[in-house]
Amino acid sequence: MMIKAITSAQNPWLKDVVLLQEKSRFRKQMGRFTVEGLNEIRLALKSGLRLMEIAINPKRMDWESLNDVLALTVLPVGVHQLELNDVAWSKVVVKESGQNALAVFELPKEMPAWDPKEGEFYLMVESVEKPGNLGALLRSADAAGANGVVLCDERIDGFHPQVIRNSVGTTFTVPLFVMTSAQAWDKIQHNKVRLYTTFMESSVSVWQSDLTGCVAMLVGTEHQGVSEFWRDKGENINIPMFGSVDSLSVSVAASLLLYEAKRQRERLGL
Repeated sequence: MMIKAITSAQNPWLKDVVLLQEKSRFRKQMGRFTVEGLNEIRLALKSGLRLMEIAINPKRMDWESLNDVLALTVLPVGVHQLELNDVAWSKVVVKESGQNALAVFELPKEMPAWDPKEGEFYLMVESVEKPGNLGALLRSADAAGANGVVLCDERIDGFHPQVIRNSVGTTFTVPLFVMTSAQAWDKIQHNKVRLYTTFMESSVSVWQSDLTGCVAMLVGTEHQGVSEFWRDKGENINIPMFGSVDSLSVSVAASLLLYEAKRQRERLGL
């Protein structure tokens, strides 16, 4: 297969990649998104997503080594291969990340539908504003073995490059269910999901709560916490604080909830 060399920072392909990285609307319009990093590309391939284009900097990586790391005998048929020099590479890859490969994948045709079942546990997040936080939440959900993340009232899409980067590729291993808060509440009622909402003023600790069974645990926005819509919908719980601060970051709070749910399940052999 012919390998295309890109040496100019003004190359149209580079400009399109930058737009894919920066603009959610352009990602949706083109039906594509970018992935940086060998591990992240490997997980995207493993999830069944269609690889469209892949680029390397020959000073950092060769094609044989790339195939070895991705556990591929050869790249899938139809994938366009590109080699970027240092100038071109610096335009599309975060300098500090030190990544050796950049790929363009086709967006999935549709997002998965949320159908919670008995014994499953989910993290719910409301109106997350920062892509790094969403990535960290996906990473924690993967580590704790959660059945998925429910993203209510989406402000950041799950294919933002910083979401993928901060999730270290768990964007492709953890189901992400995107819907409005009203849709999520309908599903919770219909499927008899027990809902817990984090609320600082609650007198009930997460340690006193039964997080087994079919459970969803909701964390709110970074600045305002859980919205009024959710405050009386579930059981309000708090995370005990013993120092001088009165709150945790959304990703830390979510991690504590997820691991408490996992701990309770492990204790019961579930």
